[in-house]
Amino acid sequence: MARRSAAQAAQTRQDILAAGARVFSRGGIAGTSLEAVAREAGVTRGAIYWHFEGKRGLLAALLSEQQLPIEQELPADLTFAAGWAFLGEALTQTLNDDMSRQLSKIMLHKSERIAGDSLVAARLEQIRSGFVERLRLLLQAAVARGELDARLDIDRASDMCRSSVSGLLFECLQGANSNPDQACAMLDTLRYLLLNPPAHWLRPHGARATGD
Repeated sequence: MARRSAAQAAQTRQDILAAGARVFSRGGIAGTSLEAVAREAGVTRGAIYWHFEGKRGLLAALLSEQQLPIEQELPADLTFAAGWAFLGEALTQTLNDDMSRQLSKIMLHKSERIAGDSLVAARLEQIRSGFVERLRLLLQAAVARGELDARLDIDRASDMCRSSVSGLLFECLQGANSNPDQACAMLDTLRYLLLNPPAHWLRPHGARATGD
C-alpha cells in the first residue's frame, strides 16, 4: 500500500509539472495562478503546495528538472559532419517535443520581469553556455582533424552560431507550430559558412587559436 501511495504521489507530482508547463507557456509566469495549474492538472491547490513551495517552487522545479534535447552531450570523437547532424537533430527535437517546446517558450517569451525571472535568466545562461562549449569542442576537434580551416576563429564562429540558434528558437516558438524546414535551412547555411568561412570568421595570419 505504501509503495502504491508513493507511486501515486510521484505521478501526481509529474502531472502538476506537466500542467504547469502547459499553463505557464500559455499565460506567462506573471499571468498564471496556482488555481489555473490545479484545474489543468485535476488536483487541488493543496496538492500543489504538498509538492512545491508555491508558484515559484513549481517554476524552479520545471526549470531544474527538465533537460532540453539541445542540452545533450555530444558523443566523443564525432566527425564534424556527424556532430553537426547530432546538433541539428537535438534542435529539431527541442522544437517538436511538447514539454521542450513549452519550457523553451516559457523562458524565451513568457518570462516577464517578476520575481521568477532570475530563475529563468540563470537557466537560460546555463543552456547558452553549455551549448557554446559543446559547439566549441566540436569545432576545435574538426580544426585539429583538418575538416575545417585551421585559421577559423572558433570563439567568433561559436558565438555567431549560438546567436543564430537562439534567434531561430525565438522565432519558431512565436507560432503555434515549429517550422522544420526553416530550422534545417538555417543549419545548412551555418554549416556552409563553417566549411567556407568568410574573412571575418578567420584569425589573422600568425594569431594563436583558442586553447593553444
